[in-house]
Amino acid sequence: MVKLISSTTNILQTVSVAARVCYSGLPIDRLLSEFSTEDNRRLIKKVTGMGHLSVVEHAVFTFTVEESLKDELFSIMMEKPYLSISRTENGFIVTLNLRTMKELQSLFPDFEFTKAISKYIPEWLK
Repeated sequence: MVKLISSTTNILQTVSVAARVCYSGLPIDRLLSEFSTEDNRRLIKKVTGMGHLSVVEHAVFTFTVEESLKDELFSIMMEKPYLSISRTENGFIVTLNLRTMKELQSLFPDFEFTKAISKYIPEWLK
């Protein structure tokens, strides 16, 4: 079993600001207030559609993962070391970013862990 503990608040706005901050020249407060949800969706679809997934790394998720998925987590760590895994008495706490979550869908589509976390990938990134 995989259970979400926490995630970045307002993921779309967070990654949209990350995408705009380098090129717009606008101050952060304007980046946060001047663009609609639809503007942000269009931007992220365009940017990620061109292969620029680094902006979605700013969204972070933390899950509890039961012991039975230990082998899957080990396989993932060998391929994608961009996640943090802490041992607990009943399993693991796993923290990873949205880019890694998206990439795991291609690398390990049949893993229970991947299937469980895939439901947290926003529609605008699918």
